[in-house]
Amino acid sequence: MSDLWPATYTGNAGCPPGVHTLRIRNARTMPRKDCGEVTEATLRDAVAALAARLPLAEPPDAAVAAEECRQAWRPERLRVLLLAESHIATSAAELACRVALPPGLDWPGPRRFVRHIYCAGYGEPELLEGPLGSGARPRGGTPQYWRLMAATEGADCPAWPAVARQGTAAGPRLAAKAALLHRLRARGVWLTDASLVALAVPALRRHGGGGLDALALRESWRLYHSDLLPALAPAHVAVIGLGVARALGAELDRAFPGRWSALRQPNGARAPHHAHEMWMTLASICDCFAPVKNATQG
Repeated sequence: MSDLWPATYTGNAGCPPGVHTLRIRNARTMPRKDCGEVTEATLRDAVAALAARLPLAEPPDAAVAAEECRQAWRPERLRVLLLAESHIATSAAELACRVALPPGLDWPGPRRFVRHIYCAGYGEPELLEGPLGSGARPRGGTPQYWRLMAATEGADCPAWPAVARQGTAAGPRLAAKAALLHRLRARGVWLTDASLVALAVPALRRHGGGGLDALALRESWRLYHSDLLPALAPAHVAVIGLGVARALGAELDRAFPGRWSALRQPNGARAPHHAHEMWMTLASICDCFAPVKNATQG
């Protein structure tokens, strides 16, 4: 199990029922807070405040790194926001690993490893360089979320065979993953997490209890998302996880009245009919609110 990080971190001051840039442009500069943008200090202060109230499953810098990855893939014009629960906890040793991209692979974002789908090294241990050595590279991945992302292009998840680890070679698979994410960004589809800090730990079901999870979700919204996400004005918000919807229902109603819906977590849709229903709903949402015909350059 990952270490518990105590509260000692200091920050730097008509369609189916069913979101511009905190992206880091240099090491210390983030866009403004008044038009859907926040500063790096805002992010770090939010993480510091969460660390002061919650026993974190990872170093605070891992939460910052995860948000940097998410923001690197944010569309210029957000149409469909996929609001999931959280990333998976990343240890300090894992965070020290560097992601070495193959030549020519267009994958924006920082090169620190973090357990999030927007990090190219998550699920691709061959890309990782660092102090752990080749035999101890972070393993595991998030196939369920790759399938979810593939479902945004159709209920039959057309991109899934190309991005799945089984039966594919690393080079073509990474190219297919990047291509899928670029297509979604061009359409205005973006995945982010309601909790800034990890609520799940590798090899364990949960890090904390339901009360801690709900507190992390609500505090992440109050400290950070409430300024950023509503200002992005997505046409629709698809909440991935019924627990997220329960914890943030009132906040979502105020921020996105009549414009959000809740789906099961991918891990909670194990029955084939539940999974198919989820893929169909997600594909319909994206086709309605982020049609391919409106795609810009990804």
